[in-house]
Amino acid sequence: MEKIRNQRRIQSIDVGFRLIRVLEAASGKLPLSRIAELADMPASRAHLYMASFIQAGLVEQDPVTMRYGLGPYALQLGAAAMRQLDVAQVSREALDSLQSATGLLVFLTVWGNRGPVIIAKVDATVEVLVSVRVGYVLPLYQAATGRVYLAYKARSAIQHVEARERPVDATLKRRAEESLPLIRQRQLAFSDSQLNAGFASISAPIFDYAGEIAAAVTALGMKNDIDIDPQGRTARRVHTAAAEVSRKLGCPSDVLRDDFADPPADTRKSA
Repeated sequence: MEKIRNQRRIQSIDVGFRLIRVLEAASGKLPLSRIAELADMPASRAHLYMASFIQAGLVEQDPVTMRYGLGPYALQLGAAAMRQLDVAQVSREALDSLQSATGLLVFLTVWGNRGPVIIAKVDATVEVLVSVRVGYVLPLYQAATGRVYLAYKARSAIQHVEARERPVDATLKRRAEESLPLIRQRQLAFSDSQLNAGFASISAPIFDYAGEIAAAVTALGMKNDIDIDPQGRTARRVHTAAAEVSRKLGCPSDVLRDDFADPPADTRKSA
């Protein structure tokens, strides 16, 4: 990447994309004079670039107001970029940072045909006496990760997985179902010895450009090593890591929470 940055650049492309960035940041179509002002260039020069961008489909001009906005090809480019994003690759830096900050085992899951499947992990600083491997499929109701997907996936998309899971204790299943609104409120799910005795975990959803769940990041450790307070430092770090990846995937800002709600104390560990 550093090599690319240091290579010679085509100045006219750099200048032209100042105009594109102005249109990207705008809430609606803008007059040429305002675009030129925001891009810090003469209107006559901006007009030449706009004519070329219109020809390429990157920009369109309203025939009535004569204002400019992003064109259809800009939308196609954006969609193509989203399709080419590799969530595991995009998440790597956030996973490494989360593990470094907490010392816990950190892993990334996506939704597979059998449920949430681990596709990447960063081992804990200390030995974790539980098997966590890439390719492992987590249960829906017992694991914090599974309940994240229960909270955000359409019911029709998970019914076949529910049907194939081994029988789940009715009380555990009911409590998991009751926790889903709280998981959506916090954008966090917690597990305390529900899947593996003596272990706890915190999981957070990762959203894509459409605001749909694309993956989940989870931190796992021994009960004595992980703080599962929803307002605690570890919960905030897990949430921050997930939000960072969501932004890289183009998630709309209004989908992500910037704070943590403080629910009643008797519900804190139910999610």
